[in-house]
Amino acid sequence: MGVVPKNNFLDKYCTNRVRPTLLRDVKTEALLVFCRTALERYFAQIDAVNYKASVGTNEDTAYVYDTLRNLLQELQKSVVNVDYFIDLMQLSAQNSLFHTLAKKEEALINYYDAMAKIIQVHYEGKIAYLPEFLVICVLDNWVSSEEHSIALYPFLKDIDFLELMSKFEENRAYFVREDGCSIKEIHQLSDKITNSLEKYKYKVNKKRVSKTRKK
Repeated sequence: MGVVPKNNFLDKYCTNRVRPTLLRDVKTEALLVFCRTALERYFAQIDAVNYKASVGTNEDTAYVYDTLRNLLQELQKSVVNVDYFIDLMQLSAQNSLFHTLAKKEEALINYYDAMAKIIQVHYEGKIAYLPEFLVICVLDNWVSSEEHSIALYPFLKDIDFLELMSKFEENRAYFVREDGCSIKEIHQLSDKITNSLEKYKYKVNKKRVSKTRKK
């Protein structure tokens, strides 16, 4: 396989990526990677079958889903998705340039994995329900905390996450299932996700010997 310039590789996944320099901001980037991935997969699935999601009135529905589609467009410009991680790790085993790039992304990947493990355990054997509401909740948790800066992603300041959540809360009865209320469940899950990200400590393994050097 020929050498692929790294910038061309990145352009495939993100047109204008914002690269944080502080680890605390990389955590925010990881959360946004999670949100972009979840929204991409959700809208791809419902668009494929021409399903019209709804919450409350037609006006409420338009407000919620237009806002989320616009958010997705902004995320696609500024952060990568999980497909970038998957392809990068596969290529890193074949090419030293991609191996170096993967090392630079290690903190971001580790932060993302910390959240992904929470999701995997929670939904084991179950269908992931209302992923769009989960995105809203985790973003509200993160953005509302004074400890987390979103200065690198100013488009987040234009979104009223409390208002978005209220549209689901006002129609809570619609989301009640036999095994409980999905709204309550997702609030609890979003707390677990953001707490796991906040508590996760990334440490650079300075003793690790690269696979390319071993060769």
